[in-house]
Amino acid sequence: MYSLFLDSVSGLVIGLLDSEFNWVEYQSYDEKKPSEIIHFEIFNLLKKHNLKISEIRSFVTSGPGSYTGMRLSEGVAQVFELNKMPVFSFCHFEVPAFCGIKNGFWATNAFKGQVFIYQWDNDKTEKHLVNKDEFTISDKKIGFSLDLNDPQFDGLASTKELIKNKPQEIFPKVIEQKLRSPPFYFRSLDEEFR
Repeated sequence: MYSLFLDSVSGLVIGLLDSEFNWVEYQSYDEKKPSEIIHFEIFNLLKKHNLKISEIRSFVTSGPGSYTGMRLSEGVAQVFELNKMPVFSFCHFEVPAFCGIKNGFWATNAFKGQVFIYQWDNDKTEKHLVNKDEFTISDKKIGFSLDLNDPQFDGLASTKELIKNKPQEIFPKVIEQKLRSPPFYFRSLDEEFR
């Protein structure tokens, strides 16, 4: 069975995986507005590989990142679910643990002058927000981010690159755990839209 991968939390990535979770195709569209091209690019990808949408399952990243970006891929996932298609979802901060990294941290710009930090040590996890001027990178832990273009996150590894380079480690674990994580944003909707 083929799998479609959608990630619109920061830019847009659309990929097609074979039954062994090898990339058949992996496309990153950072230069265009995701909402303007997502449907067209999904259609073209499936047409190119002679696949019907009903023949695939999908994987969606559920954050954290841009609120509008998360809702874009989640909206597509919900349409798939309405059509009884299997859908799995996971957060970027879960990716290093899927790859066997036992402890570390994941950090990204949380907007409003804050940084979101997710730390894990085996099964113990912690999430919190800090003001940007309070964020420092600890050399003692392995760090990951989505915001590698931001100098504040220099020296961190990319979870987008882990997904691109280690799909056989990530996607089987998402299926095994039957993950369908809801969109995860940095703050509650009440706090975000006051």
